Amino acid sequence: MIVLHALAETVPPDHTGVDPDRRTSQLEGRGEDYDAAMAALREQVPDGMRLIWVRRPGADDPS
Repeated sequence: MIVLHALAETVPPDHTGVDPDRRTSQLEGRGEDYDAAMAALREQVPDGMRLIWVRRPGADDPS
């Protein structure tokens, strides 16, 4: 089982990348492998939002 955490944000309304009404949403995807976990994440992204980062919990833990 692979668990991925992600952050989604609203897509800016124009090419400047500035969105005065920016919203974010934290998501979690689980799957038998990385591809399945990513698919589970993508299914949760609301319309008008995009994934801005994805990480595997503990993957960067040096201990």
